[in-house]
Amino acid sequence: IDQNLVDPATTLRLASLSVEFADSQDIGFVAAAFDVDMDDDQRRNFIAREPEYQIETAPYFNLDCEGGKDKAPAGHGVICIASETDDNLPSSLDAPRGKLSSLGKSVWNWKPDSGLLPADVYLRHCLLATKKAGLAAEQSFLNDTFLVDRTTSLSQYLSSNGNRDRVMSTHPPERLRQRFNG
Repeated sequence: IDQNLVDPATTLRLASLSVEFADSQDIGFVAAAFDVDMDDDQRRNFIAREPEYQIETAPYFNLDCEGGKDKAPAGHGVICIASETDDNLPSSLDAPRGKLSSLGKSVWNWKPDSGLLPADVYLRHCLLATKKAGLAAEQSFLNDTFLVDRTTSLSQYLSSNGNRDRVMSTHPPERLRQRFNG
């Protein structure tokens, strides 16, 4: 919204992605873990770029780890967690928060029957990135990621109503092409 990629007054295709805490240790997904050496300025810039999320530390396991939860993690990394409230959003998000508030919505806590859908340009970016990460990551993204209704997988969503074609044909504006994989 703050990048003017979507207008909440005209579409519910405006969601990005986040991770939520799960009650079970048997729930997970495949992601790439990168060893990134950041200085203090780079760390601040990363956090500033993702102001709507809680940045948390989470364990990760190797793909070949049998018995996952009984094994020691391969390491710990940062992950973007869905916030529980709009109250702690920084002032830099006042404009998108204001647009949503005028529609009776918030950044977080959309109801399962709200009709909220992924933003096409962002979903395209995620699909291209997971394809580059390999088959395990791509399949996990498609099958272990769910819409706000908590029952429709991305795979199901993309397989219906021409959604995949629409998403893949939605290119970012020139100013964001490098960030969003062209």
